[in-house]
Amino acid sequence: MSQDTSLMPTSVTDSMLSIVDMLKTASPHSFNLEDNDEMNAVEYALLSESDIKVVKIIQRACRDDWRERKKETDASHDALQDDLQRIQMDLRSQHLSSSSPRSSFTKRIGESTGIPITGQLGAKTQAARMA
Repeated sequence: MSQDTSLMPTSVTDSMLSIVDMLKTASPHSFNLEDNDEMNAVEYALLSESDIKVVKIIQRACRDDWRERKKETDASHDALQDDLQRIQMDLRSQHLSSSSPRSSFTKRIGESTGIPITGQLGAKTQAARMA
């Protein structure tokens, strides 16, 4: 009789790898974005002393995003950085002007990360923070 592994507990590292994989699918450009403290996902992974597997997969996601941006636009590194900063500013202004019922929660999260978290991912993030 085989065990149903979907009900078995997973390690924190496995959970983080799963979340990174979901983010790579949902928002691959988010890994290079910086928050209000000018920190990106790699820096937070290092700061929180995440497993090296998690750090490396986030680094690869950042690298892949840069390569994809370069391939799409054939722009210089400086132009790509300027574009990322413009995207960050647009996201912040959209986020702060949001008037949805959940905006107080997403504003709190957005202020700490620079990126609004909404929808199903927001609910999962809130549940993970409460655990």
